[in-house]
Amino acid sequence: MINSIVKRHDRLNPFTEAQISVVRAATKLFLENGYTKTSFKMIEKLSGVRVGNITYYFHSKEDLLKILVEELMDYHATILDDFYKKENDVLFAYALEVAIQIALCENNRNAWDLYYNSYDLPQTYKHIKFWAAEKNYNLFSSRLPDWTEHDFKSVEEVASGIEFAALKSVSDRNFALDKKISLFLNSLLMLYNVSEEERKKTIEKVLALDYEQIAVDMFDKFVKRLD
Repeated sequence: MINSIVKRHDRLNPFTEAQISVVRAATKLFLENGYTKTSFKMIEKLSGVRVGNITYYFHSKEDLLKILVEELMDYHATILDDFYKKENDVLFAYALEVAIQIALCENNRNAWDLYYNSYDLPQTYKHIKFWAAEKNYNLFSSRLPDWTEHDFKSVEEVASGIEFAALKSVSDRNFALDKKISLFLNSLLMLYNVSEEERKKTIEKVLALDYEQIAVDMFDKFVKRLD
């Protein structure tokens, strides 16, 4: 993971060795402890770079989180592509990617903390919306030929709010995870003018899978990419 992060930034603004050490340490701590519980002191201890130098390179924890979010969104794109290749079904690929994010955050507190703060903080939220609008333009433009890229960006303002709401709500015995995923997927698919029949078929297809285990496996694979 750190190698791909470094390569991405080498094209724009290459990292120094000290910055690489900070990014490696922050990424490891965010994934293992969550964003909220990770402090600059913890990053200093693990990276060997003094806090003053860390805040010189990266003015806030959010700056470091954004680097991880960029990598995470790239990973989501890979997952989405894999789902599409297996089923050749755009709606299924879109819905399953959303479902595993919801399931992951429901069952993994550190993952929830990472995603919640990514949606809650302005820099990272802006990046997520930009990434998602571009992703969904590529996914749905053939289904919605009259839509412009601006239309997709406008809809994403609502879609990302729905996804954030999913992170704020918690399933329980009165609000089962299947029901939660079904409601949120139905709302999101409606934004892209998906018919009721297609929405129902797509959601049933997702819920028939062991999406919770898929979510665990996907996140474990992402964490293991940290070298």
